[in-house]
Amino acid sequence: MRDEIKDDERQTMRNHIIFLGTQLDAERKASIAKTELLRRLLDREDLGWAVSNEVRSLVYHVLTDEYMAAREKEQKRD
Repeated sequence: MRDEIKDDERQTMRNHIIFLGTQLDAERKASIAKTELLRRLLDREDLGWAVSNEVRSLVYHVLTDEYMAAREKEQKRD
């Protein structure tokens, strides 16, 4: 079995890592934008006046579920 990686294999792996990092960053930015919009929908002083109580309730549950999932993930890591 060979221990060394050829330069072209190394370059391919580097390109994949860069691509995946770029995709992760794009997903993170999209997630932040989505969360900000949902928070604005909850705020009656911002966009909240334009949505029904039913929609506001759904938004609240989405944000709460995301928060609880992140909290659970954080606790499992510790």
